[in-house]
Amino acid sequence: MKNIFKHKEIIYILIVSLVVRILVSYFYSDTVLRNEWSIILHNYQISGIFGFNVVVSESLVMPKFAEIGERVLPTAFMPPLYLYFIYFVKNLSNELVDIAALVVSLQIIFSLISIFIFYSIIKILTDNKLLVRFFTIVFAFFPINVYASSQISSVSLQIFLTLIFFYYLLLIFKKEKLKYIFIFSVMGGLLILIRGEFLIFYIFTLIYFFIFYKKQLKLILISLSLTLLTISPYLIRNYFYFDNLTLTKSFGYNLLKGNNPTFKVEGAPEFMEKIIKKEVKNIKLDNNYEFKLDNIYRQKALNFIRNNPTEYFKLYLLKIFSFLFFDINSTYPNYFNVFHIVPKIVIAITSLIGAIIAINKKGFFQYLSFYFFLNIFLFSVFFILPRYSLILLPVQILLSINFIKYLRGKFFN
Repeated sequence: MKNIFKHKEIIYILIVSLVVRILVSYFYSDTVLRNEWSIILHNYQISGIFGFNVVVSESLVMPKFAEIGERVLPTAFMPPLYLYFIYFVKNLSNELVDIAALVVSLQIIFSLISIFIFYSIIKILTDNKLLVRFFTIVFAFFPINVYASSQISSVSLQIFLTLIFFYYLLLIFKKEKLKYIFIFSVMGGLLILIRGEFLIFYIFTLIYFFIFYKKQLKLILISLSLTLLTISPYLIRNYFYFDNLTLTKSFGYNLLKGNNPTFKVEGAPEFMEKIIKKEVKNIKLDNNYEFKLDNIYRQKALNFIRNNPTEYFKLYLLKIFSFLFFDINSTYPNYFNVFHIVPKIVIAITSLIGAIIAINKKGFFQYLSFYFFLNIFLFSVFFILPRYSLILLPVQILLSINFIKYLRGKFFN
């Protein structure tokens, strides 16, 4: 990624990308912190504890902006990295610079750097300048990617880290330098801290590249040590609060949100609210409150699935279709806007074909194919939100490149 100014084509793309993102953020940007982010940030400033459940007069209020002296229960519901990012931005902001505006501005910067990293990845994978330019532009101006940087969401930061992870994985693939392994491993740790389930993809990556492909166990041990070192402060924090070396405690919540009698692909938060009202009264209000509640969620979801396995298997298949292509019953605003749905369908078809083509040939594209299907099959166990497709967008575009390369080799060799 050195000597960026030698690459005039990417400079032009980045300049236009910046202008487009500024315009989009002007019209559509989040202007305040919303939902759990604002509550947890406030409660941390009041109590020094990351949490959104508050005990008031021996009764639980969830979620709640805590007041001085009120007891905040620590949370392990979500990974902490994006929250740390917001807290860092909060300390940078002042009366003249609003925290939400600063978060969005930094996310736009992350998005621009992501475009350049993606451009660098494509250049490693193909020497065809037309493909490099075209698919860099596709990634840079893909509508949901442009829009995401204007929203207060962890997805922009996640894509940024994922692309660094892939870039240094490619460099390790070409030459096993310690600095490449170091950056790759730290990025793996940070991705685990932004999405707990990335631990599965990180372990899969180690198994594929360092056992199946490279056949070097020592690289796994080095990488695991560095990644564990990266996530260890949070693991220690959780052990201190919960007597448990856990990353997150939301499996039951996510399972029930996506597997309940409403049969919604995108999940049913309103159903979850009903469950909470019925079940919270009997749970002891201590640091393990979330763990006990999540166990209740998990058991209810498993009961629903056991009692009606055929219907929930059909729902699982529908979620797979929705993740691969689109959710035919989506209730999200503007989901079926032509600027969202048409690019989504096109990239879905080309990436799926590219993944199928790559699955039998050992190498980076085969790894991406496995990574792609593992995401699809894993997340479909729970529920599918529109932003999930954005998380896979870089992988889908790379697999689409594999499809185009296959066509060129087949018909224009």
